[in-house]
Amino acid sequence: MAKQQKKTDNRSEQIDTRKRANVNVKALFSPRYRGVLLTFIFDIAFCFAAFWLARKAMFNQVSVSVPLNYKNFEIPIMIIMTGIPVCMLALFNCYNVVWKFAGRIEFIKFVASYVMSYCVLLIMKAVLFAAFNVQLWGTQILLYVFLSLVFTSIPRFSNMLIGYFKHVQRGNFAASDKKPLRTVIYGAGNIGAVLNNRFIANTDEGYMPVAFMDDDADKQGRSIGGNLVAGGLDNVEQIIEDYSPDMFVIAITDITKSRLKDIYERISKYNIPIKMLPPISDANAAANASLALRDIKIESLLGRDEFKVKTELVDMSVKDKVVMVTGGAGSIGSELCRQALTFGCKHLVIFDQNENGMFNIDQEFQKKFDTSRYSLIMGTVREAGKLAEVLNRFKPETVFHAAAYKHVPMMEIAPTEAIKNNVFGTKNLIEQCQKAGVKRFVLISTDKAVNPANVMGASKRLAEMLVQTRAEDGDMQMAAVRFGNVLGSSGSVIPTFLRQIQEGGPVTVTDRNIKRYFMTIPEAVRLVLQTGALASSGEVFVLDMGEPVYIYDLACNLIRLNGLVPNKDIQIVISGLRPGEKLFEELRYDQEKVDQTMHEGIFVTKLEAIDRAKFDKDLAELKKIAEKEDEVGIEKKVFEVVPRAAREQALKERESSLRAADAEAKMTLAAAAATAATASDAA
Repeated sequence: MAKQQKKTDNRSEQIDTRKRANVNVKALFSPRYRGVLLTFIFDIAFCFAAFWLARKAMFNQVSVSVPLNYKNFEIPIMIIMTGIPVCMLALFNCYNVVWKFAGRIEFIKFVASYVMSYCVLLIMKAVLFAAFNVQLWGTQILLYVFLSLVFTSIPRFSNMLIGYFKHVQRGNFAASDKKPLRTVIYGAGNIGAVLNNRFIANTDEGYMPVAFMDDDADKQGRSIGGNLVAGGLDNVEQIIEDYSPDMFVIAITDITKSRLKDIYERISKYNIPIKMLPPISDANAAANASLALRDIKIESLLGRDEFKVKTELVDMSVKDKVVMVTGGAGSIGSELCRQALTFGCKHLVIFDQNENGMFNIDQEFQKKFDTSRYSLIMGTVREAGKLAEVLNRFKPETVFHAAAYKHVPMMEIAPTEAIKNNVFGTKNLIEQCQKAGVKRFVLISTDKAVNPANVMGASKRLAEMLVQTRAEDGDMQMAAVRFGNVLGSSGSVIPTFLRQIQEGGPVTVTDRNIKRYFMTIPEAVRLVLQTGALASSGEVFVLDMGEPVYIYDLACNLIRLNGLVPNKDIQIVISGLRPGEKLFEELRYDQEKVDQTMHEGIFVTKLEAIDRAKFDKDLAELKKIAEKEDEVGIEKKVFEVVPRAAREQALKERESSLRAADAEAKMTLAAAAATAATASDAA
């Protein structure tokens, strides 16, 4: 039996050996190695031809005869002289280059191999003379090296030369009848140089580089691949005037959000499309013609540079813990679920009443995660009994509360629903979490909770007050996290604008002066997860949102990023502020002081004390009014608990905004009528 097993093992080993040999043979005859072998053979042939041409030039003259000693050693000399440049080319890695996309580094290596060959041949000349009294002429060596360099460069640089000739002559594009796009490359570094060579060699891509831009003064005025570094961002207007570009391409890797935003803002006002390279590891990747350029994403132009994750903070709130997310099928909630699983939670409880959302997140997670790591629970935070059952069954250690109604206009229409869900749903959840022994509780709040001008914002401020007042009731560490708008959430401004652009416009902006804070959902959630570790006694944390953005500018940028011109291809219409909408959102009250935490992107506010007895009495009244579905009464009571001044200011701003929108619409109609009349007269 043992012998039989040994034979089987030997047979398997032989089969494996044969398979490996077959793989090696296939690799040797792959297109890459065939190309290397072919180039190697051509180089030997070219060097052999260069040797005989140099010999002919030296000795086929009347006054010069071939020395006898040289004749006796001519065959070995020929073999050595032919082999030395080939060996040097291999030494300088000139057989592993895609010469179609070669740049200055490859060219320098190629020339250096021949400089080294010349030096070695001079040493060989001295050795031959000293040891064998054989005279090898220096002129012959120099001529041989020069001819070898010229001959072996032909197959390597012919594509580049042909491409450059087409570029200079503005030749016809091989695969397209379209006019090439005159392209300015921003970034005169190695990536930019490689990209310039790529565009010249691959005319079918449709880009014709005409100039470089770079803010490095040492590079300005120099030439790269035949194109001038014409200046930096300060010279963009002059560059556009001189070169009439159809396209700008950003050739910088690892570009920061702030720098990209600066470049975009300086160029985009001229309504010239801007593209950039996708993330790449090195310059060689930029040479690959299959690596398509991409449009700039709007997310890259909003907010500030992203903060790094402090894994020790995430681990404290998520890693190896049972985590529950309410509103887990929503925009913020679903990302909380993704990252909780990614950062290694022990088990995830996804709690939501949205059937379609729960179905979609389950379909997504089945492909990414082990289904035993999460549970889907249909339910609403308005049902205390359901919450108690779920919390007692799964015993989560950390709860992120993201279940809330969030659309301002909808909550103005249904104010009682806002209070039932956002306030009393939060109250239910806090009470049941405390009873179940949850260790950490984090409420997802909003900048609209600061000086709220609408029912939705007021309901979130009341939820914050619940966190603040209930933090003293037990050992559960509690906190609320405020941040502004997140990019791409359902029903938010960017998806709405994109839909309007795809439909041909107009894009509707409520007011020219309206500003909002923006942050990507993944970054907001990463900061929320880290905030979970900082939660203690009912604090309200504020995320660093960067600078607020004018929504009108956001609309213009989205139109430009879709290759269109604002108010020419796509009209922007001012409609006036909606009910409850403010011109500016704030992240903290004026009287609130903000302190830095151990994370540079998270701040903690010092809140004013709340009269718990009065607050509880107000909550009891609010509950009675909400249960009666008294929408007028609920609005009145809410803005007794939360200061009414911002609400009244928002109403005044809305009246003014509607008047301004009406006046602008009349001016637009008058201008359109005047244009039509002029066209009619001309006809």
